[in-house]
Amino acid sequence: MLIDLILFKKNNIMDRFMKKFFSDFDSFFNNDFESMFNQPLRIVGETKTEKGQDSSGTWTKKTFTSNDGSYRVTTFYKTSDSTGVNKTDLSTKIGDMKAELESYVEKQEFEKAAELRDKIKEIESSKEKIENLKKELEIAVREQNFEKAIEIRDSLKKIEK
Repeated sequence: MLIDLILFKKNNIMDRFMKKFFSDFDSFFNNDFESMFNQPLRIVGETKTEKGQDSSGTWTKKTFTSNDGSYRVTTFYKTSDSTGVNKTDLSTKIGDMKAELESYVEKQEFEKAAELRDKIKEIESSKEKIENLKKELEIAVREQNFEKAIEIRDSLKKIEK
């Protein structure tokens, strides 16, 4: 009986505290807290996307900046697999590179365009070899032949650069 009374008092005190807390919280937002989240927030601005690749995989950085510059959000994410070999599908990679090539041509950066064109041709010509090496790598990892997996991974990195 004494324990029930103590728990009742404790709960009653907690209830009063919570009511007071949320009452203060509501008054802070002029009792309009709920309406703040019922209307969409629309900020007009520009998004810039940067993509790249390093030894551990690919990365993407997106930055949104409002027109007046008062609001900026940057997201950065990186993808890689356990072997360190980029899992990006070759056709997707080639497509991205071709889009980048067009961008260089539009900007009249012909030196960069020529360099990228050559990389695209090299990747396209070695596409079959890359696919075979990836299959060999999967087999080597599955069989836990890590020494061979290291050699294959390094060969892939050289080709995919």
